[in-house]
Amino acid sequence: MTFTTDNPLTWQYLEIHAQSRAKIANSRVFVSQLIQEKHAHGWSPEELHFQHPEISLAAIYSALSYYYTYQSQIDAQIAQEQHTIQALQADLIQRGIGHYSSNFKQKLQAKRGQQG
Repeated sequence: MTFTTDNPLTWQYLEIHAQSRAKIANSRVFVSQLIQEKHAHGWSPEELHFQHPEISLAAIYSALSYYYTYQSQIDAQIAQEQHTIQALQADLIQRGIGHYSSNFKQKLQAKRGQQG
C-alpha cells in the first residue's frame, strides 16, 4: 500500500523510501517495525531505545512523530503486511514446507526426546 505526503515536512533521523515507507536513518529498522513492537509489548520510547541501543532516543521520537502524523496510512501498511504474512504461512502449512513439514516435526520430536 502506498500513500503520498502532501506536507513538505522533513523528518530528522528518518529516510523515506519508496511507497512512503519510513525507516530510521543509517539502520535497518522501519517506523512500522517500531510501532508494531510498541503495540505488541507496550514499550515506551525509552524501552524501544533500550531494545535498539543503536537508535538514538531522538530518532525514536522522530519515528513516533512520523507515525502519529500518518497513523491511518501506516496502520493500513501494517495490516497489509500482516495479511501477506498470514497468506504465506497458510501456503506453507498447506504445502507442508519448512516448520510445517513432517520431516521438521520428526527432527524436533527426536531432539526433544534426547533432552528428556
